[in-house]
Amino acid sequence: MAKQLPRNVVFDVGNVLLSWDTRALLREHLPAGLDQDHFRREIFEHSDWVDLDRGTLDEEQALLNFRRRTGAPLDLVQRLVHASKAQLTPMPESLAFLEELHRAGVSLYVLSNMSHATWDYLRPRHDWWNRFHGIVISAQLQLVKPDPAIYRHLLQKWSLDPAETVFFDDRAENIRGARDSGLQAHLFDRCAPARTLVLDGRWRLPAPPAE
Repeated sequence: MAKQLPRNVVFDVGNVLLSWDTRALLREHLPAGLDQDHFRREIFEHSDWVDLDRGTLDEEQALLNFRRRTGAPLDLVQRLVHASKAQLTPMPESLAFLEELHRAGVSLYVLSNMSHATWDYLRPRHDWWNRFHGIVISAQLQLVKPDPAIYRHLLQKWSLDPAETVFFDDRAENIRGARDSGLQAHLFDRCAPARTLVLDGRWRLPAPPAE
């Protein structure tokens, strides 16, 4: 491992540690002839999905809302939502990077927008959750990224210095929110560039210009 490692590294989950692709999910599970774009908009891109992640909407009610908007049978909507959990499968390079950081003594954290039901599904399925010093699941706080309060919670709960804390997320708006909170936040596209950024000591953001 290289010198000048960050003291802490915070990972998002979807498309950072676990793969997540709603287009592929709908291609696989939606019956032929149904409009995949319609289902994606009315389920996975709808504000109800955000409210699930925020913990202000329970899954039972969300399923009824999805059925009403899509016009699909309830059992089909249930299968799609279950598939959205089962599709969250480990990204091997990311988990190898996680283990590398753990061996180097870097403190590891999770900060993820995730519903209660999805966390209940994922938690018992992977033993590498125990690598993390702390895990922040949005539904448990009724906050979602990029709300500044969720970053403050992360930093305050574990007394993290944002200048010594790297954050990886696959969504640009979450990176902007994290940077506004002082975190050394970087957009995650693939593991290899993220790993190189950390190991080469290039994880620090430029200091903001003096006013």
